[in-house]
Amino acid sequence: MFKKFINSTYLALLYHPLGAIFYLCFWLFIAFFYDSYQTSILLLLTLFIIFCETFANTKSNLIQNYKSLKNLWVGFFGLIFYIFLNFIFKDNKENYLIFLTNSTLYISLTTALVALLCARKLYDFNYFHNFLAALSFSISFWLIFGIFLAIFYGSFDFLFDISSSMLDSYVLSLWLFSAGIFSLFLLGNFTSYNFNKIFIFILNTFSILYIIMLFAYGLGVFFNLLKNLSIVHLCLWFGNFLLINLWINLSFYKIKKALLYAFFIVVLSLNLFVFYAITIRILQYGFTPERLAVLTLNLWLLIANYLSVFKQKIALKFSFYILAFMALFLGFFANYISFSSQKYQLQKLENFIYSLELDYTQSKQYYEQIKNIKNTLHNLDKNYNNNYSFDDFLKTYNLTHLKPQKIKFHNMSKKFHPKYTKLKENYDEVLFDFIANTSDFKYSIKINDNTLYFLLQEKELLKLESFDKTLKNYQKNSQLNYKLNNGSSLIFIPLEFNINIKGQITFFKTHIFIKNNK
Repeated sequence: MFKKFINSTYLALLYHPLGAIFYLCFWLFIAFFYDSYQTSILLLLTLFIIFCETFANTKSNLIQNYKSLKNLWVGFFGLIFYIFLNFIFKDNKENYLIFLTNSTLYISLTTALVALLCARKLYDFNYFHNFLAALSFSISFWLIFGIFLAIFYGSFDFLFDISSSMLDSYVLSLWLFSAGIFSLFLLGNFTSYNFNKIFIFILNTFSILYIIMLFAYGLGVFFNLLKNLSIVHLCLWFGNFLLINLWINLSFYKIKKALLYAFFIVVLSLNLFVFYAITIRILQYGFTPERLAVLTLNLWLLIANYLSVFKQKIALKFSFYILAFMALFLGFFANYISFSSQKYQLQKLENFIYSLELDYTQSKQYYEQIKNIKNTLHNLDKNYNNNYSFDDFLKTYNLTHLKPQKIKFHNMSKKFHPKYTKLKENYDEVLFDFIANTSDFKYSIKINDNTLYFLLQEKELLKLESFDKTLKNYQKNSQLNYKLNNGSSLIFIPLEFNINIKGQITFFKTHIFIKNNK
């Protein structure tokens, strides 16, 4: 296996003399000199140079290959492409993050270049299967190297006590850079790598179980047994997984036409569902780059599915060429189409609102819809002003009369001096001048969110919700009678309370009379 790895790496240097150097530089930048913008540009430049080298004739000698004039042409086209990239990405450089970016154009260019490379290198289904097997070997080799590196470094640190944050960072960077070394051979000849048939069996078993699960869910929704969820992305992902699985199987077996037709119908049913769901969504809310991507990818899956079943000789190459074309289309036109669509949706909604007689709740709902559309337009074009308040909405549609009037709250504080009259019956316990949120070691009163709790040694005897309303309506000298949870009786004679500007009770002082149930 190691001999095959060395041979494939040598062929990678032979086939891509400049591409291999740029590929290793790309991983070096990620590991040691990470800069989001420059690394992102370097990724695109590396892919472009490798793609250009697929058209060049390769000599058998590595030294002659590096001396060849073709490298000058590849370098010249690479320089032009680099200038082009810096021109189109010259603004807002901080938005172009590697592997995670809001730039539709950046993602599309990366996808298109990867698809073009696949179209040039993966000639048939056998090559596709070999590539996936080699990629799996590369990732496994890299992870195993990482485990051994961690064990060695941890042991070395334990014995010699040399650990530091800088050294930890260098070791991690070394491991990241090794990903480039262990995957470089993928640019060479990887036809000697194969999956074991047990792996194909696992893939097929997973596919069948997933199909059963999706169709069972569909039946459950149809008969109102399950909640109707948005599973568009799930169906689209699984459709692509099934397609890749078919490509791998075609490299192992000669599949019967009946099974191919069944596969075509299954994937076609997923296509139709996705087309239906995304079309409804677009008709309701208009185009966005994400919805256009779902629509385009679903169209690609439909074409690739047809080619893989009925035109197998050209299926792989043409599928990747079509994917590259669609990715470029999205990159250059998705934002423009989405912006025009969202402006149309906004205009249609505004015209519709003029024809309505709205109440306050409906106004809030329509305001949120307009605000969401404006935010979407701002995301598509940073020059678009999305500052839009609810007051602006009410003024625009002459609905200012719906604006609620502000209610002014005042602090309420009262003191009472009750006349001491004889109670109707004798009470067993009397607590004079008892203040809430204090304790006499037996009884206590706690007030939380205007709910009063009367406690006997932390045991709740009484709970009065909205006690602030009771105090606001309290009449001097009146008695507040309550029945406790243990059957006893209780009387409050309030002396003083305070309710702040927020309507919360902040102070409560009272006489308390308790009649036990003995």
